[in-house]
Amino acid sequence: MQVYLIGGAVRDMLLSRPIKDKDFMVVGATTADLLAQGFAQVGADFPVFLHPHTHAEYALARTERKNGKGYQGFAVQTDGVSLQDDLARRDLTINALAIEVGGLFDDTPRTGQVVDFYGGQNDLKNKLLRHVSPAFSEDPLRVLRVARFYARFYELGFTVAPDTACLMQTIAERGELLHLSRERIWTECVKAFDEPCAFAFFELLFDLDILKQILPELNTIWQDNTTRQTTFDKLKTAHDKPLHIKFAILTYGFLDNKNELSTLCERLLTPKVITQFAQLFITHFNELTDYQNIPADKLLNLIESTKAQKDSKLLFDLIDTVEIINDKTINREFFNHTISLYQSVTINDIDKSLKGKQIGDELARLRLLKLNEFLKKAIL
Repeated sequence: MQVYLIGGAVRDMLLSRPIKDKDFMVVGATTADLLAQGFAQVGADFPVFLHPHTHAEYALARTERKNGKGYQGFAVQTDGVSLQDDLARRDLTINALAIEVGGLFDDTPRTGQVVDFYGGQNDLKNKLLRHVSPAFSEDPLRVLRVARFYARFYELGFTVAPDTACLMQTIAERGELLHLSRERIWTECVKAFDEPCAFAFFELLFDLDILKQILPELNTIWQDNTTRQTTFDKLKTAHDKPLHIKFAILTYGFLDNKNELSTLCERLLTPKVITQFAQLFITHFNELTDYQNIPADKLLNLIESTKAQKDSKLLFDLIDTVEIINDKTINREFFNHTISLYQSVTINDIDKSLKGKQIGDELARLRLLKLNEFLKKAIL
């Protein structure tokens, strides 16, 4: 039995980057061997196990044979599989690297020598994202993974090897990406948004004419160079913002087409909170951009649609997003004051004889009056 540290941990060590997770490969062992050592199998049909103490993932060396469509259509083989056989089926050469360690319960490198059958170390030096073998084309999810690694290493100057870019395009042209579930595409997008240069994920897919296969609404709106470049530039600015703000910025091009935003969110099965924030962003963008001239009824609707009278966080997240797009500060004290005015009108201020809907209508009327009075006097 031989145990190896593999993949991203080795790659990041060679790049002098922080190692987030350690994954291991076991050669010359069986499922029974690992179960006997207290490892817990992840899934009944997949040879990946969790370490009994560290909970790190240990996988049996395996090969996979394509027997269906999409990224799940594989038959897995583990008997007699060598380290080289396993690494041949990795996505990129920079991820097909290994270092032998002491054993199942000792992850100390034996010699520190990097096992590199496919030129991954050379590709790291040349800052190249290159596929390991033709097996790359059997898993369409790898197209999105390459785009994600491109976003991760964009600032380091990495590029996609021409033959790999061509292979990605071929996979897309064959319609393989259509077999990816909406959940899986959204998951890859979320991971891409976590990268420091998330825009590069979308930029690469657009430039390779692949985006139209998975996110046609964005591909269409980005045919306008100014809209596309503005979106990418603002995503750079928002690199440290939470996901809902980044996604809203991604949808900036839908300001004049709310229906396309709904179609995109449905296509991606975006979580409700993400979808609602993007819709609020598109709906109220112009009002927040020109807030100095906002009429009282629009201001009232803005407060209520964001529920700012209960918690102003959502409204101020919208303000953050609009500020990023416009590169211009919005006066938060203005909104704090208007929220206070809204809150100052309560059930105690209305005629006790009013019932049902009349109560809500009267509250709205009084709040509108207060906001109108304030806006007439306000100097912004």
